[in-house]
Amino acid sequence: MSTIATIHFQQHADVNGVLCVYESGRQVPFEIRRVFTVSARKGDIRGDHAHKQCQQLLICVSGKIRVSCDDGSVVTEYNLDNLGAGLLVPPGIWAKEEYLTEAAVLMVLCDRNYEFDDYIRDYEEFKCFLGDKEL
Repeated sequence: MSTIATIHFQQHADVNGVLCVYESGRQVPFEIRRVFTVSARKGDIRGDHAHKQCQQLLICVSGKIRVSCDDGSVVTEYNLDNLGAGLLVPPGIWAKEEYLTEAAVLMVLCDRNYEFDDYIRDYEEFKCFLGDKEL
């Protein structure tokens, strides 16, 4: 099983701004199959689910977002607040994002296309899923 990891991206800054690159097999440790963004109001909670197979890389492209990652026994929190760092979340982790600032935007890179059945949206089902994996 993979572990949660922070990945740092090289930032190219000049007087006009900052450029970050996210390439499959280079900075991103998987083939990117899907990309989406999520914006929310300050104080909103998003995510609040796990995936059975999908691996995700979370990058805050604007504002500040706190990500809580629960492996079924330990909850770890991470603050995302710049283009140059992402949080690699493997399958089997319950992730919840709290938007800490107005205009915060999360970009998510996935190693799988959208699959409705890959989502675990009920925490008790998540605990059962973890128990099944250990058998």
